[in-house]
Amino acid sequence: MRCAFFVLASIPALGLADPVPAVAPAQVEAPPAPGVSADSAFRFGSYGRMGVAMDGEGGKGERRQIVAFGPRLIEDNYLELDLGYRVYDGPDGRARVQTTVAFFDSLFHYTGQVDASIALRQAFVEGEDLWHTGAYAWIGSRWLRGDDIFLFDFWPLDDLNLVGAGGGYRGSNLHLAFTLGLNRLEDGRQVDRVPVPSPSAFGATTVVLNDRQRVVSAASAEWAEASGWKVKLYGELHFLPKGRRSLPGSFTASEPLPDDLGLVLGAQLGLWQFARNGHLNVWGRFAMGLPVYDELGTPFGLNADRRSVDAQEYRLALAGNVEGHLSHDLDFGVQYGGYARFFRDADGQDEDFDDRAEVAFSVRPQLMMDFFTPAVEGSVQVSRPNGLNPQTNQQAVARVVQLALVPALTFARKPGVYDRPQLRLIYAVSLLNQAALDLYAHDDPRSGQDVVHYLGARAEWWFGRGGGY
Repeated sequence: MRCAFFVLASIPALGLADPVPAVAPAQVEAPPAPGVSADSAFRFGSYGRMGVAMDGEGGKGERRQIVAFGPRLIEDNYLELDLGYRVYDGPDGRARVQTTVAFFDSLFHYTGQVDASIALRQAFVEGEDLWHTGAYAWIGSRWLRGDDIFLFDFWPLDDLNLVGAGGGYRGSNLHLAFTLGLNRLEDGRQVDRVPVPSPSAFGATTVVLNDRQRVVSAASAEWAEASGWKVKLYGELHFLPKGRRSLPGSFTASEPLPDDLGLVLGAQLGLWQFARNGHLNVWGRFAMGLPVYDELGTPFGLNADRRSVDAQEYRLALAGNVEGHLSHDLDFGVQYGGYARFFRDADGQDEDFDDRAEVAFSVRPQLMMDFFTPAVEGSVQVSRPNGLNPQTNQQAVARVVQLALVPALTFARKPGVYDRPQLRLIYAVSLLNQAALDLYAHDDPRSGQDVVHYLGARAEWWFGRGGGY
């Protein structure tokens, strides 16, 4: 039985993606960046969040998260820069080049270390409206995602990071898409580099003894009506071929690695055009095998054949927003979102602490008083394991309740909940029950903090978004 620390370590990292909501097809194309005309060949965009925070004891303010996808109110610093250029616009279609560079939370002015963490999130070429048919095709590295739960920075149906190729059809109502991508993670299961004696030179040469790429394919069909509704069907197939991995300390002895596979089936119903910026999305998703785990992660809890094919995950999720008038000079908005998730790994154990059911929900009412836009937020995370905690030898339901005050300035002529840039203060208090504290190791100071305070000042912005993805 695995320890609770491993369970916490397996929770996916959050906050690495653009949270700009896609609430309706008419809003997919982002407005041009300041100083860039709508018909300009060059496009520049950015998403970013920067700030400082402390906890109740003067340390760095951090979130308390016990579910796979926690509320996004408390996040690390992060920056994306988008550069796009329409390199061709001719009688048979258009072509654009898109690049997105991301900078993660390692700021020189805070750490004193010149060690910025940089990632190339996107780099691809796409041909659009080929031969005036609505067909398109692309090759490169990109993320592929639909609508999100904004308050959780979480895409509950489709969220892939791939190097590969794809294409499809974009019409007035119908959007068809297909993607085929590959990855080869440096985790020992997909690639294994071993030093071996070299016959032509003194010493050893590093040789790739295990080299197997994971194949990921995805397809979607979406029908949207301008009257304010859409339906989307979505699926994925994953396959990892057989391989061999060297045994520790040897370059001749090895063990076989079995193949692995999995699939995703899901659907979404979306509604909009009710109230100001009103929208509602509902998702359902089933996954088994490899895609139960993140495509950039390593599966755990494998079956007797060391495969993940028996793992299962079910998701139900919803997210929405509504805005209205309280008086002639006072508007309001209410964002909400949440999900339920059932996860079972592939090891076949009926009582397993790694298997769990989770529920999380968040709501954020906000007033719009000119550019002063104060808000409050409440959220709850609940996690029920399907086994005994190895530290306490008990089964208990973990819970975290977070309450927050968020006074903010939003710089827009008529601010709504999705307008940016925004300067905000955050005071949040998180209340953890004993089962949540027991998820931390006994020697971890967090295991004794049932009330956690957070005070932060943050800026958040997005604009342009480099081509409207």
